[in-house]
Amino acid sequence: MDYRMPLYIQLQDIILKKIEEKKYLPGEMIPSERKMAEIYGVNRMTVKRAINKLVEEGYLYRELGVGTFVAKRDNKKIDIDYQNETGNSGISAIFRERGIKISNRILGMGDITGSKFINYKLGQAETEIIWGLHRVRFGDNMPFAIEYTYVPKKYFDDIDNFDFSKVSLYDYMEANGHLPTHFIQNLIICSANEKIADLLNVKKGSAVFRIEYQASDKDYNLVEYTKSYLNPEFAEFRFVAEAE
Repeated sequence: MDYRMPLYIQLQDIILKKIEEKKYLPGEMIPSERKMAEIYGVNRMTVKRAINKLVEEGYLYRELGVGTFVAKRDNKKIDIDYQNETGNSGISAIFRERGIKISNRILGMGDITGSKFINYKLGQAETEIIWGLHRVRFGDNMPFAIEYTYVPKKYFDDIDNFDFSKVSLYDYMEANGHLPTHFIQNLIICSANEKIADLLNVKKGSAVFRIEYQASDKDYNLVEYTKSYLNPEFAEFRFVAEAE
């Protein structure tokens, strides 16, 4: 994987960061493709590709003949608990408890520079190196999730020496004193684009879960940002409500 960011991905990051910082509010129309091309010094095809991706992922939506708007996501957002009953974190720990054999196919991994959005999500200066791991997760040889995981390289300087198709990322993070223990999470229902559908073995346009979370260690250092897509056929979420 080439982690020198393509222009359309850099533009996606810029737009996402503006949404996160509420510079673009839900329901607000963003600048036109022509205007964005002028602002950022790129061609309109680059802008169009970036916006198409954000529309596919549910961050933006189009109104024909009007423009492109920031999606109102709150009504589709559900908080979830990513820890199991024993307090263990991560998919591997949860599946191991249920006797399901986990395996992974690595799509790409390595250092990332130039992503304002990912650095922002991890609370890191734009000059800090981020390490990325993209993989498909399998349970009993069935693909159930695609994960795009990012961690600050400064906490894990030997991370390139490990094979995360076999080694649990959370076991590695725990061994380095930075096991994620606190999570800020949300779950959104979105449609599978062609790439996601192919990797999860579902039909294009099928509903899938998109889970995003930021994780901190016991000292509240932000140590992980992950975006994952899960096949609902293999996922179930339990919610516990307490009366006040």
